[in-house]
Amino acid sequence: MSTATAVVHPERQGLSLSKIWGSHPLLRYILKRLLISIFLVFGVTLITFILTNLVPADPVNSILGEQEANDPDAVARARARLGLDKPLLVQYGIYLLRLVHLDFGTSFLTKQPVLDDLKTVFPATLELGGFVFIITIILGVLLGLYAALRHRRFADQLIRVISLGGVSIPTFWLAALCYYTLFYKLGLFPGSGRLDSRMTAPPTVTGLYTIDSLIAGDWSTFANALWHLCLPGFVLATAFLSSLMRFVRSSVLEVMNQDYVTSAKARGLSSRKVVFGYILRGASVPILNRTGLLFASLITGSVMTESIFAWNGLGQYAYKATMALDLQGIMGVGIVIGVVYIGVNFAVDIITGFVDKRVRIK
Repeated sequence: MSTATAVVHPERQGLSLSKIWGSHPLLRYILKRLLISIFLVFGVTLITFILTNLVPADPVNSILGEQEANDPDAVARARARLGLDKPLLVQYGIYLLRLVHLDFGTSFLTKQPVLDDLKTVFPATLELGGFVFIITIILGVLLGLYAALRHRRFADQLIRVISLGGVSIPTFWLAALCYYTLFYKLGLFPGSGRLDSRMTAPPTVTGLYTIDSLIAGDWSTFANALWHLCLPGFVLATAFLSSLMRFVRSSVLEVMNQDYVTSAKARGLSSRKVVFGYILRGASVPILNRTGLLFASLITGSVMTESIFAWNGLGQYAYKATMALDLQGIMGVGIVIGVVYIGVNFAVDIITGFVDKRVRIK
């Protein structure tokens, strides 16, 4: 008697593919979001390429010396070497093919592959953004929730005034003020870089000095790296924390007026259960979406802060590439920023689908 098991098609078992597909709304939701994200990444490469090529200046002039820039033959050779003599559609096709192999081209400015440059600067921005993000989430949610629960009381008014001041202060002004007073005048915090000049960077594992120094068991380097995060972190956190506090407060206030919250209070449930089981849970989806956008903004919106505090991250790299008309570097930064936004939004959508059943069914 044969022990082989016959493979039966799902449709013969009464399980059509459409039924399988329809019975897994979460899987269908994830696949839809994934396909949309892939399409958006493709769109980012196209838009970045078009915008970069709309720049009126000729990048060849920035990489040739003054004498060579006046020589038509030298200019023609440079354009042929860079592929700029081909039609734009062909240039885009070649660029897209290289991107598939993670080839971002070579930077005119650093003379290195753009991917190597990005591997160096992105962890610095990720470390600063992640540090600010953790502080912002903890304080923003707690203070916003506290303000809503103390609606129209002194604590609520105080938090509203502080948050209004935080979003009103220009980041570049606050950065310059903190640099001058807290570093230059008072010497309370380090003013530039990720480590003191006498310190040696830990062996690279993640590129994040705090994490790498912990992995190496180097506590003095960890403390120094954390100390250097304080001043630029405070500047970045001020605006984002204020914005999140205001958003959490308004979201919680909106949920507090819903019928199911009133019903929960009428049933005599404890205040803690009403707050964490009904109010905060009901407000979690918009807050989750907001924090996702916040994280992406932190990663990509730190150009001014990085420049003032000499933080060798993605923002400073983008600034230098723009000033030098380094097209490969500019396009590399643009694609990384776009992928970060799309990736974070994809993650938030998936988490939202898990948290709220209505989202994945819709």
